[in-house]
Amino acid sequence: MRNLMLKMVQDGVISSENANKILKMKKNVDPIWFAISKGMIDEKKLAKFYEKEGYPVMYEEKKGFMSDDFFARFFTPDVITRLLALPVSFKKETKEIVIGFINSALTGQIRETIIKIFPGFSIDFIHIPASIFKRIAAKHFLFDIDRFTAVLLQLEPNNELFSDKAVKIMATKKKLKEISEQLYTLELENSESVIFKEESMTSRFPLKSLSTFKELFARTYTEFIPETVMNSLSHTEKILLFTNIGIKKSDKIVLVASDDTKRLFFMIINPKVDKDQIEFLAK
Repeated sequence: MRNLMLKMVQDGVISSENANKILKMKKNVDPIWFAISKGMIDEKKLAKFYEKEGYPVMYEEKKGFMSDDFFARFFTPDVITRLLALPVSFKKETKEIVIGFINSALTGQIRETIIKIFPGFSIDFIHIPASIFKRIAAKHFLFDIDRFTAVLLQLEPNNELFSDKAVKIMATKKKLKEISEQLYTLELENSESVIFKEESMTSRFPLKSLSTFKELFARTYTEFIPETVMNSLSHTEKILLFTNIGIKKSDKIVLVASDDTKRLFFMIINPKVDKDQIEFLAK
C-alpha cells in the first residue's frame, strides 16, 4: 500500500501530506476509498494513473452488466467493501474472469480469494472509477457503499469494532442462507458453554454436554450425517439436533468456522454447494 501511495504522490494523484495522513489512519475503511470519499484523490486522475500502470479503465457502465448470478452472488456487501471489487465478466466455458477494482494494492488478495473457489480460471482486472463503482453496486447489488462507509467512519473514533464484526456476520449469514435448507450459529463462550442461535430462539448449553461437537470445534470444517454418528452423540446433542432443530437422520450437516479463532461456527443443514464454496462464503 505504501509503495502504491508513493507512486500516486509522484504522479500527482495525491499530495504527500494527504498520503501521509491516510497511511497513518487506522480505519476499517480502505485508505484509497477514504481518500476518494474525502476529496483527497480525484477519480479522473486515479483513472489516468491506472491506465499508465497498464490497467484498462471502465469509463462507462457496460450494458448487460454481469448477468451470471452464480458468480455475482459471491459479491456481498462485506466482500465489496473489503476488497473494493465487483464482477464484470464470468465465462465458465473459457474459464475467464474479469474483476473491476478501486485499489490495485488489493488485486493480489482478490485473485487469491477467487482462485480458491474457481481454480484454473484466468483473472484480469479493470479499474472502475468511484462514481461508476457506486452506481453499479447500488443498481446490481442493491448496496449503498457510501452509507456503509459513513457508518464505519462513525464507529471508528470509539473503536466500536464489534459493530463492524456484527455487520460482517450478518452479511455472511445472508450468503450462507442462500445455499442452505437451514442455518444456525454455535458460539463458544469462555470455553465453558455454547450459545445456540436460530431466528426466534437463543439457547445455552454446557460445552461438556456437547461431547461430539466439542471435538468438531477443534476443526474449521466438518460434515457428517447424523445416522452415522448416533452412537457417539450425547443426550444433549440429540435434543439439540432432533428436538430443537428437527433434522432427519439422513440430513447432511456442515459445521464451519467463521474465522481462524474458532469461536463462532455456522451449522448448515443440507448445503447446496460443495466444501470449497462453503468455506469461501463463511469467511
